Amino acid sequence: MARLPKNDKVVDIGTIAAALGVSKTTVSRAISGNGRVGAATRQRVQDYVKEHNYTPSVMARGLAMRCSYNISLVISKQFSDFEMPFLRKTMRSVYQAAEDCDYDVLLTLVGENETRPVERLLDNRKIDGLILTRTLERDPLIPLLKSRKLPFVAIGRPEDPTVMSVDHDQIGGCRELTSLLLMKGMKRIALLGGTMLYTVNMSRLEGFKQAYDMMDQKIDESLLFLELETDDLRMQAVSQALERKPDCILCMDDRLTLLAMNMLKQQGVRVPQDIRVASLYDSSALAESSPAITAVQFDAYALGRKATQQLLQALKGREVETRVELGYQVSMRESTKT
Repeated sequence: MARLPKNDKVVDIGTIAAALGVSKTTVSRAISGNGRVGAATRQRVQDYVKEHNYTPSVMARGLAMRCSYNISLVISKQFSDFEMPFLRKTMRSVYQAAEDCDYDVLLTLVGENETRPVERLLDNRKIDGLILTRTLERDPLIPLLKSRKLPFVAIGRPEDPTVMSVDHDQIGGCRELTSLLLMKGMKRIALLGGTMLYTVNMSRLEGFKQAYDMMDQKIDESLLFLELETDDLRMQAVSQALERKPDCILCMDDRLTLLAMNMLKQQGVRVPQDIRVASLYDSSALAESSPAITAVQFDAYALGRKATQQLLQALKGREVETRVELGYQVSMRESTKT
């Protein structure tokens, strides 16, 4: 049994943690009975507490009882199979970063404009904080979380500048790729994208527009195909784009890009000989495609880890940046060769 030094220092959670070689969170969990702690570790803590007559202060007991040591990772029910690689990487990094601080992660699925699953977590005090994996324009979860004063981090770029958020530089990455295409002589670029309800799509569109402004070029509005939320709409957009003879088809995500590539192949349109293709979001499927697709690379693992670290720092009462922006890399590949 670990013992206090002869000078009888005051016993607190930090003292117990240092003596037993565990974290303060583990000690707090063992004392409160909340959260995940192994039976052997819990017994060691309880034995130490009993031997040294440790009595938690009123504040310490209150903090221990209020802490669930759970955070929620909120995922949209609208995530597609094509988005699973991004989601898997994000989830893995969130879980690992949370585990490093002895927190567990609860997955919460929500539909578009749905709040009830999150309200249940809050009403039952099951979580200490929350991470939003996707932000909507006028997202109903944000005012709910702010009104309940729950610490949370949004992955993306929420409209409310006071919301703690982590995102890649979507605007910068999309601006750079579009600029490179324009500099390679592709003036007529057909842009295909999904709903503008999602802030990530709004950011990618903004980057595209900024590139044209920087290059003093005018966007052909007839080549903008947005709000493509079904495969039928996506296929129609690809067909209509081809009729207007663009130099390049630029898609906002990898799913759209792969669909466009399949349609081009079926119609005997060669890439890059007859038309170039690029994506504003990369994936292994695009890198391994034949030809390999030019795309903007964003690190989903780093995104999830940073969001979790920001949330956990906030839960400790530490000052954190309101908005964190991570980098990107543009990978020029065979699909845009001239």
